[in-house]
Amino acid sequence: MRKAMQGFLGAMSGADLADRSARVAQRLQETGAWMWMDTLLSFLSMPREIGTQPIHRAARAAGKSLAVPLIDGDDIRFLVMPAGAPTPPRDRWGIPVPDPSWPVLDLARAGRILVAAPGLAFDRAGNRLGRGKGYYDRFLTRARAAGARLVVIAICFSEQLVDEVPHADTDQPVDGVVTDTETLLIDRAGLIR
Repeated sequence: MRKAMQGFLGAMSGADLADRSARVAQRLQETGAWMWMDTLLSFLSMPREIGTQPIHRAARAAGKSLAVPLIDGDDIRFLVMPAGAPTPPRDRWGIPVPDPSWPVLDLARAGRILVAAPGLAFDRAGNRLGRGKGYYDRFLTRARAAGARLVVIAICFSEQLVDEVPHADTDQPVDGVVTDTETLLIDRAGLIR
């Protein structure tokens, strides 16, 4: 399934990717989770992946804090992206790398957190198929265990919302999925109702 989704994303034109990413951003802004949040945790898009710049701009315009991931060994930590900071440079895999001098996000002080979760495929039960490294699963496990007030919404294109994705007990589910054509909210945490 990973290979099929990577092929789908790789075949999208730049214009289609940008247009559909903007539609996802608009739909995300219409959710209760968007209104509820104080802080947006969002990935920085790799090439041939849904674009996150529209949601970053919208979060900034709404006065929300924005934190982005930095890979740190086998884990990720989120750094608060300063207002006006340029898009970080990319590493050899095309992944934007935030400036390590940016402040580390303190989950206990971040308030209500909306995590815009990446992935290759998602299903209607809230299962997520990532890229296979487990970064987000480990982060979400720790954050949820620490009592962070967070809602996790996957952002993707409609073709990435499938009937079922393979998952294990260690995989962390999402509370909703927003595509360019559909919004599916599960809200397991009961924080945005």
